[in-house]
Amino acid sequence: MPSDLPDDQIRIGTPERERAVALLHEAFAAGYLQVDEFEERSDRVYVARTRGELRDTLRDLPSYDKLFPAGGARPLTVPGGAAVPAPMKPLKLKADWDTKRRRGPWQVPPQIYATAEMGTVVLDFSQARLQSSTVEVDVQGSVSTVKIHLGADQQIQYDNLSLSGWSKVKDRAGEPRTPGGPLIVLTGYLSGMSSVVIKRR
Repeated sequence: MPSDLPDDQIRIGTPERERAVALLHEAFAAGYLQVDEFEERSDRVYVARTRGELRDTLRDLPSYDKLFPAGGARPLTVPGGAAVPAPMKPLKLKADWDTKRRRGPWQVPPQIYATAEMGTVVLDFSQARLQSSTVEVDVQGSVSTVKIHLGADQQIQYDNLSLSGWSKVKDRAGEPRTPGGPLIVLTGYLSGMSSVVIKRR
């Protein structure tokens, strides 16, 4: 519902949209939003034109009051005083009969969607810069290979990954060498003798 505040009709620009998506990232990382809710609200942020429309995307979240704080917007920070990175849209990869790779010091958004048919997806997180403490990787594939490379402190979870047709997970990563690192959550569906290979750098 509209907020009916005096400044609802003031137009917004890139700084306000980036702040709103950063707050959505914060809410997602804290467990207030599911991935589909985060994606839907982020899409609404990018098409919002006024403060009122932007407010509606955060109305039921604890961070709502941070969107337009009194005295003007201030940069978001995380514990330790570090600035929150500029928000990123979900990454979408399609590997049909070819290979898609991300490696080196690449910027990792909170969501990655990968589809593959007779293809290979390689996601090397060992030197990557993660924007969130949790990264959800949704894979949908058939007769394909997904290779995940983890850094020393990164964790991985694949309980919600569905496999059929002799597909399997080969987890060779072992436990993180240091505790408390980012979590990679692997979800989706693989069929037709597909495989997931997990290693630690």
